[in-house]
Amino acid sequence: MKTPLEFYNDASDPSRWGRVEMPEQGEVTRRWLERLPLPAGPVVELGSGAGGLSSMHPRYVALDYSLPALALFHAPRVNADMQLLPFRDSSVACVFSWAALEHVPRPELVLDEIARVLVPGGVAILAPAWHCRPWAAEGLEFLPYSELTPTQRIRKRLIPLRNNILLRAAREVVPRVLAEVRSGPLPFRYKRLTPNLERYIGTDCDAFTSMDPHAMIAWFRSRGWEVASHATRKARMMARHEAVVVRKP
Repeated sequence: MKTPLEFYNDASDPSRWGRVEMPEQGEVTRRWLERLPLPAGPVVELGSGAGGLSSMHPRYVALDYSLPALALFHAPRVNADMQLLPFRDSSVACVFSWAALEHVPRPELVLDEIARVLVPGGVAILAPAWHCRPWAAEGLEFLPYSELTPTQRIRKRLIPLRNNILLRAAREVVPRVLAEVRSGPLPFRYKRLTPNLERYIGTDCDAFTSMDPHAMIAWFRSRGWEVASHATRKARMMARHEAVVVRKP
């Protein structure tokens, strides 16, 4: 299997770098940037990919693991791993990220780095692909039955059942309730996946983790951060696919 560095720096398949145009994500990001005044400092996108959001802010800085992806657009750019950000402590005004954090092996390190580099009052707008499915790496949703083994065909037929929203919600109720009532800093809860780093079959086939938005909310909230996107307990408990927006104390 290729390493992440080899996979994301392979210029033969640009689809692994994300979309060139991201109007919906751009609108959500702009709305939060207008709503929450920012302190002085750069506005850094983690996992900028093909540069679909590179015009988001006058102080925009792109950060990505892939040199070929960074070569696709013109903006201040940094080639780095978001698990170890090349910025000084308390030097960044805002961090935002769309569909990128699920592609790093240890997202808890990314959260630690965001907390380190943001200035007090700084804002993070984080929207990984929540709840990545364990069958994505095999391409079960995308490949025809003729290309699958008998076992994979059975698993493909079971996807609608496993995707049932009531069943998925039932699995998350207890962890969410416990996170709401526990005191002290909480660890970041997520599930590890085995990514497909041989070829890009479809969305999230290269995801390393499956994350629940409430777990990310709980991580920041337990450390005293303002959760602007989910201010009430009801909003936190009902979190699904939207961005998590937080402000550093």
